[in-house]
Amino acid sequence: MELRVKGHLFEILEIDDEVIDNGQGQTPAMNGYRRSLENVADSANAKLMDEVAKDIKQHIRSREERPPNVNVRVDARKLIVSEGFLPSDYLNSA
Repeated sequence: MELRVKGHLFEILEIDDEVIDNGQGQTPAMNGYRRSLENVADSANAKLMDEVAKDIKQHIRSREERPPNVNVRVDARKLIVSEGFLPSDYLNSA
């Protein structure tokens, strides 16, 4: 699962560099996305983690900005609950 998370983060970084072209705030954002993706995988499954990663990438492409991690966590929590899984404390704290 760790490789899958790293793959998504690499793709997010590529899109970020391509679309935003501003490294400011990139490291904290990536750390937050990593933690969110790992929590989704641990709370639910790889399929839902892939979906959350896809949403992050789509947000960057369409809005030309990084989504705040708190929004990523809120959306991830809603997705997990809708699929019948219990979200982690980290996702619930958003």
